[in-house]
Amino acid sequence: MGTSQSHNLKSSPNWSATKRAMTSIAKGAENKAATNAKFIGNFGSALGNGLYRGGGNGRHGGNRGSSFGRAGGRAVRGLTTVLNNAKQYGLIASLGVENLPEDQKPKTPQEFKELLLNEIIGDNDSTMDDAAATYAMDKVLNDILSDCKDGQEIEDRLQNASEDDICEWIITFEVEYILEYSAELFQSHIFDKGSNPEDIKREIRGWLHNELDEKLSKEMTQIDFNSQDGKDYLDSLTSDILDIWKQE
Repeated sequence: MGTSQSHNLKSSPNWSATKRAMTSIAKGAENKAATNAKFIGNFGSALGNGLYRGGGNGRHGGNRGSSFGRAGGRAVRGLTTVLNNAKQYGLIASLGVENLPEDQKPKTPQEFKELLLNEIIGDNDSTMDDAAATYAMDKVLNDILSDCKDGQEIEDRLQNASEDDICEWIITFEVEYILEYSAELFQSHIFDKGSNPEDIKREIRGWLHNELDEKLSKEMTQIDFNSQDGKDYLDSLTSDILDIWKQE
């Protein structure tokens, strides 16, 4: 999968610029913020028509040939749906396990996490895009459930999530999703430069999270994610994020 994705990107005029920016990051550029911004912006441009821009959530077809972004839109919409259902119906009912025999119901945070991940992501794991979304959502759920010891504490955590909490989780997802996909795509190039993809992700993560907090948090708290407009916003969020630096 990675090879075909790389081939698609290499046909883009922005591929070389993206690769140069990644080389600078791998070698430890002095102006880290500018280099990170250059990489993210060029990465979005290099994806071109392969970058999903929304419209594929049932009402329109979306750009079906997209290689990145579709799984992310589906995942963040799934997260907000699960949170809404947990608030309305309770955790067990929202996961559809209320009728299971008591000894088959989830007990541990890990069991709940696996059910939540499946509810949010489903069985979508056929592409690199799906894999990046699953990886990112797994990390978000680890963060959400980190202090929970049982189902009741998990339910309380989800039901009491504030607008700020939800925005933080969505931003964390987008950061991890973009970084996981790009690190996988550029893995061989990063290794060629003597670096490790995990180090590169760490390098960009803090910067990107701070940037998105600053640029998106305020507008996101004004959005009802359960409305159609809110779902559409989430569906195209990844491309909107990459476009922030594309315009600079």
